[in-house]
Amino acid sequence: MRPLQYSVYKGMTGKWGAIQFNMQDSHYFRDKEKDFTGELALANDGKLKEGWKIREGAVFMEITSTKDKNVYDWDNKVTVALSTNDLGKLLLGLKTGNEVKLMHDPGAKSDTAGAVQKHVNISSPNGTAEGCMIRVSQTSGGTTKTHTVPLSGDELLVLATLVQTAISRSLGW
Repeated sequence: MRPLQYSVYKGMTGKWGAIQFNMQDSHYFRDKEKDFTGELALANDGKLKEGWKIREGAVFMEITSTKDKNVYDWDNKVTVALSTNDLGKLLLGLKTGNEVKLMHDPGAKSDTAGAVQKHVNISSPNGTAEGCMIRVSQTSGGTTKTHTVPLSGDELLVLATLVQTAISRSLGW
């Protein structure tokens, strides 16, 4: 069974937005083909078949703002793939209450480096028991999209628990 999505919607007043977290397990891949079980990628002796590689899992965070009360602007969402190391930074911040800042450049180490930048900022100025604010922005082609969603203390606790589990799951442990 594939993992379910964890979603938080804060649009009743039309002020904030929604955030969703989706787990992608570690998997084998070749070109655009994925194999989550090893059935296609592994030979009878357990070794990788030619052309196959292993990729660690990730948590995909999607965030958007509202357009109106309980109406979400998913056409302008920002998606950030959180790696195992990102999840570790996030978990540390969620447990200690320290601010978490992440920057992603999807084109890093390529010709498109700097064309798109994504910033994640998570802060708990009143302590994690009071919750946190998650702010994500994406700059591309001179345009910046920014979305902010508050999480309550109980939602933050659920997220921290899921992130802790996702770290081991993303490595297939």
